[in-house]
Amino acid sequence: MTSALPRYDAINLAGKAILMRVDFNIPPDAHGNLADTYRLEAHLPGIKELLAKGARLGLLTHRGRPQGDVVPHLSTKPLAEELSRQLGQAVHHVPDCIGRMAEQAMAELPPGQVLLFENTRFHLGEQVNDAAFVRHLAKLGEVFVNDAFAAAHRPHASMSGLAATMPTSVLGPLMLRELDWLQTLQADAPRPLSCIIGGTQVAAKLDLIAALMTRVDTLMLAGAVAHTFLASRDMGLGRSLLDPGSVERARDIFAEAGVVGCRLLLPQDFTVQNKQDGTVTAKPFNKLSGDDMAMDIGPQTCETWRQVIGKSARSFWLGSVGNFEHSPFDTGCRTVAEGLLAAEGFTLAAGDGLLKALKPDAMRTRLPHVSSGAAVWLHALAGKPLPALQVLRR
Repeated sequence: MTSALPRYDAINLAGKAILMRVDFNIPPDAHGNLADTYRLEAHLPGIKELLAKGARLGLLTHRGRPQGDVVPHLSTKPLAEELSRQLGQAVHHVPDCIGRMAEQAMAELPPGQVLLFENTRFHLGEQVNDAAFVRHLAKLGEVFVNDAFAAAHRPHASMSGLAATMPTSVLGPLMLRELDWLQTLQADAPRPLSCIIGGTQVAAKLDLIAALMTRVDTLMLAGAVAHTFLASRDMGLGRSLLDPGSVERARDIFAEAGVVGCRLLLPQDFTVQNKQDGTVTAKPFNKLSGDDMAMDIGPQTCETWRQVIGKSARSFWLGSVGNFEHSPFDTGCRTVAEGLLAAEGFTLAAGDGLLKALKPDAMRTRLPHVSSGAAVWLHALAGKPLPALQVLRR
């Protein structure tokens, strides 16, 4: 996959004005601070490498969904401050991403220095891939380096628009690394291949589950995804979170799994909380009362899934397993993470929720492969095109 695409390390970047698309889409916490800097940190090795090569580096990113409005709490200024701290050198923040001020800042930037432009989504032209907006962005650099794998499914101006417009467009180190991981998962071998799919966004994951069934040996479903599939089998889930609108589709997928020979594992038991008296206990999947809410997979399921992961040649995990933010409902996520860590085969974890779930015990740094992307995996593994790459294959 990556061998056919233009690479950043195949061209001379010294002294050139490099426009680099990163994904620093980090939400603010309740106090307005950066909630999590993992995505920024994932880009650091590539940024340092380009600066060491003498690049004059201008960074573009979006943050949140301001829908073309200037929303102060979604400014990239705190990101520039955090990047300055982590790089150990000043990172100038430019209060817009187009116009005379932005062009001048880039023109005056010395080799080996970096600046960060304001949120691209403060302009409506970003999300509609407006040609005029793309032309303004393209004035900022000589070479476009797309390193934002987490946004590769977005046909936006600073992604596919710039890749189609800039005279030289290449992929950056983080993008290439994660595309290699994608290629490893899409390969026919080695087997068995197992996937753990969880989280709360059920409808968005059904296409992925349907696509994976013909290529995966075992699919383990958790969270609201699993609850919806159990509801499709007329199981009583009490007050558990599920998607009623996806029940029929889940029923069809369940039937198809048996036809194609995919082993679809639903939780054998749950850790539940009774919403009347607050008691927490483990119960079999078919014994939940009307006041019970499934909060995590149960101990039997943890053990079964640990064994499946241990016997897999490749394992992919997308979406949180339980309500990990509140103990003791973090056991499922911790068990799956420990299973991936102990596995001898290739393992990959992805998803916004997982970035939070894997933060305790430094699990994010201990696991060999933790993606910066989330929704992009729903598109890529379901066989949907990634616009930022399609443009480069023209």
